[in-house]
Amino acid sequence: MKLQVALDLTNLDAAVDLARRLYGGGLVDVIEVGTPLIKAYGMYAVSRMRVCCPSALIFADLKTMDAGRIEVRLASENGANMASVLAAAPVDTIREFSEEARKLGVSTVVDFIGVVNVEDRVREVLNAAKVDYIGLHVGIDVQDSRKLTAETLIDEAESIKKRNGVGVTLAGGVDAKAALKLRGRDIDVVVVGRAITAAEKPEEVAKEIRRNLGLF
Repeated sequence: MKLQVALDLTNLDAAVDLARRLYGGGLVDVIEVGTPLIKAYGMYAVSRMRVCCPSALIFADLKTMDAGRIEVRLASENGANMASVLAAAPVDTIREFSEEARKLGVSTVVDFIGVVNVEDRVREVLNAAKVDYIGLHVGIDVQDSRKLTAETLIDEAESIKKRNGVGVTLAGGVDAKAALKLRGRDIDVVVVGRAITAAEKPEEVAKEIRRNLGLF
């Protein structure tokens, strides 16, 4: 299991400073250049993060919907090791994205945010493309309006991994309390955003989450 911090910020300097502190302190394994950060600064945000943390796993949360080969190539050229394409994208786009990613040594995360019939779509995606991770994701707006979090998806994530032999990531409202429920579960990457990034003492929260996940 790896701990990923989602830097869904709009201030690049603040994001870089936080990434340096968290990764430099051995508190996170993957640094996510969040979609808002990429929209605010473009691929410069990815390259800046690579310079700040040269040995880190960098995840570019592109949420690609079209032009799969072009977008994943841009992410790779700017230092990303992982990148995301939406499960809601055409299977052609997911296939193009994943084929190019494989050539470039970039891991493909298929983000299932907003997908209702997850099981059916997982089968469609895996029949069409070779991907590295299925990403189950409760978005911020859903968390806020429906009070749902990724905790509700733990069993489903494990089931998808077991049946399909694919990696799984879990994102959406994970905090220190939820981390205790994830401890020992067969999840490859646990993604934490606001619980860390909005905390008064982010390093302390990251340390607690890491401890609760059993990663210390």
